[in-house]
Amino acid sequence: MQKTSDETARTTIVELADVWKAYDETQALQGLDLEAYKGEIFGLIGPNGAGKTTAIKIIVGLLKMDRGIVKIDGYDIIEKPYEYKRTIGYVPEAVTLPDYLTVEEFLAYAGKIRNVPNEQIEERMDHYLRIFDLEEKKKALILFLSRGMRQKAAMASALIHDPDLLILDEPFIGIDPSGQHRIKEMLNERTRKDKTVFVSTHMLDTAERMCNRVAIIHRGRNVASGNLKNLQGFSETGENATLEEVFLKLTEETDKDKTELYAEKPPEGKRRGFGLFGRKS
Repeated sequence: MQKTSDETARTTIVELADVWKAYDETQALQGLDLEAYKGEIFGLIGPNGAGKTTAIKIIVGLLKMDRGIVKIDGYDIIEKPYEYKRTIGYVPEAVTLPDYLTVEEFLAYAGKIRNVPNEQIEERMDHYLRIFDLEEKKKALILFLSRGMRQKAAMASALIHDPDLLILDEPFIGIDPSGQHRIKEMLNERTRKDKTVFVSTHMLDTAERMCNRVAIIHRGRNVASGNLKNLQGFSETGENATLEEVFLKLTEETDKDKTELYAEKPPEGKRRGFGLFGRKS
């Protein structure tokens, strides 16, 4: 895992504070807190059902939290629901693209709805087609692309407006090793320009090599976050422990203390929330 600079000097771009979300009687997030900084690749890791995708969908505005505060680049996503979205690009785990468009038409459309000038659309399109090895597919219908190529096209569309924050949910599914390597190089290049990548992944070895910091979430809470050295110390696994070993120890310890971790509902009166009657303070 790459090392970060002094965190006290970092500027926060993603902030979640005491975020709760339930599906019927199942509590997906239970007071989730986390921060990601400008100029880093931040990894969100956790077991299946830990709340990773729920957290991401709340951040991008696809789900409403029951309670809590989320700020993106200083914007409260409830008070400024449109402004903050100009600064983000998002690729979901399950990509759905318009089959009836060519790759070129799709990227041009993505650029236009993001108000990118025409000359920049062409320039950026060619840049990302080259990075994602899609130049020969520029005129091809999306219908005929493989799953990995669709994933690359979706990523190119999320980058076409040069967002400050790129949010990726399981981005490497279906992409070959060569393509993964190119993407990682591109993501690292973005951090050198003070851009942020927020990535959810099950691939712990990839997260260890690629991310500056990670948050391990389990049962809807942030169990621990930091760089690998911080996490090794917190988990008392030793300086040679891998991220996988740290992850397994911390999640197993959390499982042993379900009483403390589980709460049937969010505490009343701590944060604003949403219900049948809208926003509550």
